[in-house]
Amino acid sequence: MTTITREMLEGLCDFAAHQAMVENAVRQALADPRQRVRFLGRYASWNGFFGSGVATLAGKIGRSRGLFLDPEQPVRALADRSVYVASYFFDAARDEFDDHDTVHRDTHRCLAQSTLKGLVDYEASHGAEGMADARALNTLLDDPAWLTELNGKVAHGYGAGSADELAPIFSAIGYHLSSELLADAEFSIIDATLRTEAPELVEHLLTTTVNVAGQDHIAYYWIAIHSGHGGGAEADHFEWATQGARLAFRFVAPAHHAALTGQLQQGFEAFARDHRRFFQRVNASED
Repeated sequence: MTTITREMLEGLCDFAAHQAMVENAVRQALADPRQRVRFLGRYASWNGFFGSGVATLAGKIGRSRGLFLDPEQPVRALADRSVYVASYFFDAARDEFDDHDTVHRDTHRCLAQSTLKGLVDYEASHGAEGMADARALNTLLDDPAWLTELNGKVAHGYGAGSADELAPIFSAIGYHLSSELLADAEFSIIDATLRTEAPELVEHLLTTTVNVAGQDHIAYYWIAIHSGHGGGAEADHFEWATQGARLAFRFVAPAHHAALTGQLQQGFEAFARDHRRFFQRVNASED
């Protein structure tokens, strides 16, 4: 039986190098107000596409009847386990579209926007230029071409546009596993670095509420729930995805496992490349 473990996946990329790159990017972003806002805006933009990506993956698996079959059930109509496998990926999508820890409809996109708005207001209150000017903020926060391209890669990585077949599905599973594993680490690094290097800002965001889409949000909540120091949403999502990947292999004939493991690893490495590109470019000054 093919086994997917955290240790096996971490061996597919230089995990320590990715962590160091994230910390360096955050420290560089803290150099001045404009860089702080641009960093968080770009991070929120990129991060905001992953919920839709995992929803694509769950739908892709769920409609793939005939691919995930219980070997102990000879009746084909009763053997299909596609939706069962998909449910472990849909758990992450459910949180992205309505966080399960709150009674309100708090999408993670809205939570990210509340953090960004809280930061903008903080910088404006401290005299940072352009923070009260919508035109200047649009110029600062509009996605540069490289980020638009990278956001498109998220959809592709999660299987949008590819056939509902085993190879692209397992590649997309690998992409998702990589995104959850690296995101769990990066949010924790962002949280720790902010608390160490910008404690006044963190305190402001922890004690400020921002209204987005008619709902008040604590401005720091988005970072807090994703950090391993706070709630560890990404860690939960990774565990669900790992279980889903194991089930996917369980319901596919062993003769295909070696090839599909290769596809999963390719998907994992594809996200690691995208992750590296984002943190290499996030503080670039081009608009």
